[in-house]
Amino acid sequence: MKYRNIILLFCFIILANCSKDSDDSISQSEQRIEIPLSTVDYSSMDNWVFHPNKPTFLTNYNLDIAVINENLQIENIIPITNNSYTDTGIDVFFVHPTVLTQNEIPEYIDIQDQPELLITGTIVAQGALLSKYGRLFAPRYRQSTGRTYRPETDKETQASIIAVSYSDIKAAFLDYLNNHNNGNKIIIAGHSQGSYLLAMLLRDVIDSDENLRSKLITAALAGMDYLYASENSYLGGWWQNIPLCTTTNECGCVHNWTSFDESQSLPEIDYAMPQFNPYLINSGLVYRTFNESEDWFIQDFSFYDTQTQPLRYYIVPDANYNLSAGNNFIAFDNLYNVRHKRDGLTKVALSLAHNPEVNDMRPNDLANEVFHPNYSDWGYHIKDYHIYLWALMQQIDLKINNCQ
Repeated sequence: MKYRNIILLFCFIILANCSKDSDDSISQSEQRIEIPLSTVDYSSMDNWVFHPNKPTFLTNYNLDIAVINENLQIENIIPITNNSYTDTGIDVFFVHPTVLTQNEIPEYIDIQDQPELLITGTIVAQGALLSKYGRLFAPRYRQSTGRTYRPETDKETQASIIAVSYSDIKAAFLDYLNNHNNGNKIIIAGHSQGSYLLAMLLRDVIDSDENLRSKLITAALAGMDYLYASENSYLGGWWQNIPLCTTTNECGCVHNWTSFDESQSLPEIDYAMPQFNPYLINSGLVYRTFNESEDWFIQDFSFYDTQTQPLRYYIVPDANYNLSAGNNFIAFDNLYNVRHKRDGLTKVALSLAHNPEVNDMRPNDLANEVFHPNYSDWGYHIKDYHIYLWALMQQIDLKINNCQ
């Protein structure tokens, strides 16, 4: 009897575990959340950082770029027309990255509790030059804290928080689309958290709408890791119909890049990112699940390919350098080497190496990034736009001529 009871107990444990596994399997397929409606009023200019109906200092802001040579002298000026308040037939919708002082727990932060001036400066540094193409629309939104994106955060909790941030971006975009677009072409751009939210917007609002896809010149999603597709393909991961850009003049596609040092080992997959969250996938914000055995990760490779070459125009605001009187932006040409680097199917990046001239006096803006606590995982993440902005603009120029 004693052994019979032990056997029955053993069988019960097995059945219980099998039942539990089955329940987990069922629940995983049903893991979904309701995407909330935003409570932010985007008819109010208070909820936009930049908007053509909102007077700001950007109205008459000088966007010309002073090219600084190795002797810290102005070599030439690259003229950039400021169309941030001019209807050119093209609009720019820009979503800023995480800019918060709070990061204690996974949560979203109300707009009034965010550092407004720091957000404004970040958008200017990353996106103001895109005003070359037309009116700039840059919403404020309830940002998720960095803790929200950590591996230890419960997936349902993460999805629910991110969904609030996303609901704001969707509401802002729909307000723009319904009230201000007027049939214009659209450039979508963002960085880091902004890119992830825009990736969801592309899937939720644009991917299945042929008319909206025809308006899209490009979507520049910088600092967003792990854009995937079937191996040797550039379509079909996060979006069903929107591909990665594979030629410089291609329209209606996604630019994606992350920046690392050439000597740096590329990190392993961080499954805490939103595209791996089953609640977000099952709720319609990602097209399909990443397939470890059949997919690869992809990034931009058409402007800078696998061959090492000089980086054209590393562009930064001059505020921290004071190298150009009267110009808000400066550029260092050929200060770095760059290439498209692939170390296997799941490790890909824009790879840089400092390559100064003899007696070069230009500052190496990337040097201090190695001291950032997230450097091993992020590389030159904070500098993504400074590194690739010129290459992006060169490609947008070609796309505009080809997107008519």
